[in-house]
Amino acid sequence: MNILTSIGEVSWFILLVAAGVAALVGYLYSHFKFYSRSWFFPAVLAVFPALALAVFGGLLGGYAFKLWLSFLAAEAAIAVFFRYVVKGRHTVPYLLLAPAFVGLALLLVYPFVFEVYLSFHDLKLTTIMMWKNTGTLPFVGIDQYIKVFTTSPLSETTFWQLLLRTLVWTFSNVFFHVLGGFILALMLNNSIRFKGFYRTLLVIPWAMPQVVAVLAMRGEFHATNGFVNIVITRLLGFFPFLSHLGVAPVQWLTDYPLLTCTLINIWLGIPFMMVVILGGLQSISSSYYDAADIDGASYFQKLRYITLPLVRPVMMPAVTLGTVWTFNNINVIYLVTGQAGGTEQADILVSALYKAAFTYNRYSYSAAFAIVVFAMLFFFSVFYLKSFDAAKDER
Repeated sequence: MNILTSIGEVSWFILLVAAGVAALVGYLYSHFKFYSRSWFFPAVLAVFPALALAVFGGLLGGYAFKLWLSFLAAEAAIAVFFRYVVKGRHTVPYLLLAPAFVGLALLLVYPFVFEVYLSFHDLKLTTIMMWKNTGTLPFVGIDQYIKVFTTSPLSETTFWQLLLRTLVWTFSNVFFHVLGGFILALMLNNSIRFKGFYRTLLVIPWAMPQVVAVLAMRGEFHATNGFVNIVITRLLGFFPFLSHLGVAPVQWLTDYPLLTCTLINIWLGIPFMMVVILGGLQSISSSYYDAADIDGASYFQKLRYITLPLVRPVMMPAVTLGTVWTFNNINVIYLVTGQAGGTEQADILVSALYKAAFTYNRYSYSAAFAIVVFAMLFFFSVFYLKSFDAAKDER
């Protein structure tokens, strides 16, 4: 019975999406097809705002008239745009792109705009009932942004400590992702037996669901039964002098949580960088290396003057993506250190943001926090890509 209920719910959702797409396409088609008719403006201004009010009016019953005026103003602007700007041109491309565009707007643009709205207001446990009953929140201006930099999102760690820790986390992970991926790509780019098997084996950590991979690796760092401490114990049995150098089994998950998360994330991230760099290496023409062999160049000279410059255009976008992903990677921190609560010793900006929102219920503060993190990553990406383009133009 539960299976039939689930199938029914999924089917209803599919029908709802299909009906929404059909309504959107019909709405646009009417504007493309009849924009030049004399009755176009009266018809669309009478019909479409009324239909929109009938569909969405129940959500804001007390604001029905204001909602109708908003729909009327929006429809008037859209009708003018179709009548005097679009003029029926490019009908098919617009109709094909419209559902995807609206879907992205609902999934990305609306949450982002709402998050900006929250960041300038005060939504928390003491004001959430006011918002529910009246639909309004206290306006606080940039106070939430000031709190991001002056108050701690957690109980023990400040914003600046989290920022420094996040920068160290991001740099160390991306550095070893690129280094390990580059070394493995160089090895797989040679003519070796079972190359396809090795490539498949190395991609498994990245290809499998990250939850499964992280939890599996978390078990390997267990204090008594984990693979890492078992290996250390066996090494001490074969090489007792290592104990005098400070080598010993440790409580990885409690004493070194950030190092544990870093090691796990490095293991997860190397395969992606390996695949990207390997694709770049295979696109380099062998004629460059043949010419270098004729000139008597060594392996490292070919690596420095041929491989690195030619693979760099492939690596730079991958490094940018890897930096953004690692900076925002809450999955490993969340799963390794005890989910919603856990230790603060391994928290980075995004995990602190999550706890501020869903553990301490500071919703507007978390919205401002998220905007700050987004701005940091946006400006880093723009600066990094512009620096790369400038260096490429100089060559």
